[in-house]
Amino acid sequence: MHEYSITDSMLKEVLSQADEHGAKRVTRIKLLVGEAAGVVPECVQFYFDVMKQGTIAQDAKLEFERVGLRLRCPKCGAEFGSIDDMCDCNAGAEFVSGQEMVIESIEIEDGKR
Repeated sequence: MHEYSITDSMLKEVLSQADEHGAKRVTRIKLLVGEAAGVVPECVQFYFDVMKQGTIAQDAKLEFERVGLRLRCPKCGAEFGSIDDMCDCNAGAEFVSGQEMVIESIEIEDGKR
């Protein structure tokens, strides 16, 4: 259910940025979604399709790009793609990528010819 609030925040940000640029329409939104972000793209798409109605984004296409998990050992700096690939330092791991959900790009029409 947290996809509802995520989608609501994302759409508000898109509409705010579009307004700042004098957009007439939003035509495409590209999101980067980390594989460990805990976000289900199909749910975001569902909520987006409902929420965009009546806005300048009502005809916009939503695109998702998955971002792979990258972890780093805080002791030796080694990077790996899963806990199973960790180094032998036993120092834990910190995320480099894979937890994010961010707006990568927004395509707009500004109404200027």
